[in-house]
Amino acid sequence: MDLSSLNDKQQQAVTAPLGPVLVLAGPGSGKTKTLTYRIAYIIEKRLVPPAHILALTFTNKAAKEMRSRLQALLARYKSASEQITMGTFHAVCARLLRADIDKLGYGRDFVIFDTDDQQKLIKEILEDLRLDSKRFPASLFGALISRAKNLLQLPSELNIGVEQPLAGQLQEVYARYQDSLLKQNGLDFDDLLMLTVKLFESFPKVLEKYREKFKYILVDEYQDTNPAQYALLRLLAKHENVFVVGDDAQSIYGFRGSDIRNILSFEKDFPRALEIKLEQNYRSSRNILAAAQKVIELNPDQRKKTLWTENRGGEKITVFEAEDERAEAEFVAKKIIALSSGLPVEPEYVQEQPAAGYSILDRFLKARRLYGASLNDFRRGPLPQLPKKHDSLTEYCVLYRTHAQSRAMEEVLISCGIPYQIVGGLKFYERREIKDMLAYLRLCLNFRDLVSLKRVINEPPRGIGDKSYQVIRDAILELAPRGQEVQLSEFRHKLTEVKLQSKAQKSAEEFFAMLDELSATPEPLALPDLIKKVTKRSGYERYLRDGSESGEGRWENVEELMTVANKFKHLPWREGTTAFLEEVALLSEIDQKDDNKDSVTLMTLHSAKGLEFDNVFFIGLEEGILPHSRSLIETDQLAEEIRLAYVGLTRARHRLFLVYARSRRIYGDNRLSNPSRVLKVLPREAVEFVGVSKSFFDEADADGELTVEEMEF
Repeated sequence: MDLSSLNDKQQQAVTAPLGPVLVLAGPGSGKTKTLTYRIAYIIEKRLVPPAHILALTFTNKAAKEMRSRLQALLARYKSASEQITMGTFHAVCARLLRADIDKLGYGRDFVIFDTDDQQKLIKEILEDLRLDSKRFPASLFGALISRAKNLLQLPSELNIGVEQPLAGQLQEVYARYQDSLLKQNGLDFDDLLMLTVKLFESFPKVLEKYREKFKYILVDEYQDTNPAQYALLRLLAKHENVFVVGDDAQSIYGFRGSDIRNILSFEKDFPRALEIKLEQNYRSSRNILAAAQKVIELNPDQRKKTLWTENRGGEKITVFEAEDERAEAEFVAKKIIALSSGLPVEPEYVQEQPAAGYSILDRFLKARRLYGASLNDFRRGPLPQLPKKHDSLTEYCVLYRTHAQSRAMEEVLISCGIPYQIVGGLKFYERREIKDMLAYLRLCLNFRDLVSLKRVINEPPRGIGDKSYQVIRDAILELAPRGQEVQLSEFRHKLTEVKLQSKAQKSAEEFFAMLDELSATPEPLALPDLIKKVTKRSGYERYLRDGSESGEGRWENVEELMTVANKFKHLPWREGTTAFLEEVALLSEIDQKDDNKDSVTLMTLHSAKGLEFDNVFFIGLEEGILPHSRSLIETDQLAEEIRLAYVGLTRARHRLFLVYARSRRIYGDNRLSNPSRVLKVLPREAVEFVGVSKSFFDEADADGELTVEEMEF
């Protein structure tokens, strides 16, 4: 294998002997390349057969990129890359559970509940317990149950530091929630990890089977592993042949349960571990790297790395002080127009004079209706418009700490005619009609899926109200009290004995007869054809296409779902539907990003990790936003905010714009803002300041920058 394209440290990692290896890879240091070359090297040198290799990632996008690169590297070994087990932790665990989950009392045809399904199920439980949903919202219990599962705690083992009376209520809700999932043969996202670990711990023969299968394990983004993922790795790594790649400086998912200690204490778990640092950056200019290095030095607890690059110094980083969030957005829009079209657009702020009674939300809503028309009738004058001829916008990205910050940015981009896409906004699979169709498909596989049943049993309207649904639900649970297999024909017989009003009785019997017919569809039929059959047989197509424009729009979305389902047309419908629903359930935010769309990307910092752009606008750099106000008390949380800023800076290749506002409207109030401490450590020689107040650096030291000690970290 030709390793000449790798630098010395990458070659050292790729050719390392078998055994535990920790690769500390700074941003833009070629970690994906190193990982894929490592796998190819192992296969080519016949150190481990490809069928015994397990590669774990955190996004489908990363898994696809790795497999694509491997196929190119292993062109001589035609089927090698396909023999490797590769995917996200959750996808791989789902695959393992399909084979052995029956040992835990579940059926192998389990469905995966998404966050929305989880919330609906918890709401039903709270109603049954008559708990005040305002004092104890479903989202609170959902987050606490998720935390417990990440810590591998079942309801009987619950100990996550919650005080009474919430602790007792949580245990009851969690127990009922888990029991309901079992009865419906459903798993939530966290169950995929927790139940795999429980399966391995409870059935040593199953664990030994997979230990022998996965003799070499690679993990990407190791700093993001949570306790459940860590336990999974420790159980499987019998031979200690683990190769993990990560960067503690990019550990930003503590709120999701990731534990930075996993990477900081790797050598304690694997004393024979070889540590290799990838510090050469191929992505960013020297100025950007110099700024990022100063920011991460604010973090006191880290594995020391010094990023360096052979790239040029590049353009200076621009720090811009805006009057408010509107001026912040206007600065970004004008810069995008100027850079993408070559037209000179001045970034100076002009105080807006809106008509009486117009709020930012009013302007935003009106701009959405006009989409691209000027806002002359209620503001000082039109913003510049993006010319028809312009460079591609795919290399422009706007980063922010919270989704709420996108509002003013969207308004201005719309008024300037600048196309954009939001990563993490309303996704295709969250649309009402798509959720309805997915519910029908899930019921074709498992009529006991009560969340899906409640969603569509009266969609289109069939005269089956909430009371009738409750009776039907109780009948299903009575027939299968512990989730054991039950044939739909058995339930249809029981349904004739259930007492419902005559119209609801007839409609319910017809509904389950339809499900029985759909479930009995001959196997040669493929998933796209099944979707067509569902839309016809259920009356859903006729229901959507009611002659209105919105109805046609919703039907077009269903047709798009059929297009997506074509990916599985080579499989029998039951197998294809299972694979399709699993893929949809495991989609992450970044998997929704359309790389071919000529548009500016708007996303939170958490969504941006792993991505890079030529031009990055990092907005909202104010105390209370970044670092977030919630982090200012806890040192660990404040450290994560610093790492979050570091991730934001290192997304940029050539141009980086750091923007903060003197005042910002938050929760309806205008509040004065202070520049983020992140800005105060930037090296002066790498930065150009635009409109920045002189008082900004009053605290600076003699060298023109604050020391770590002066930051009151």
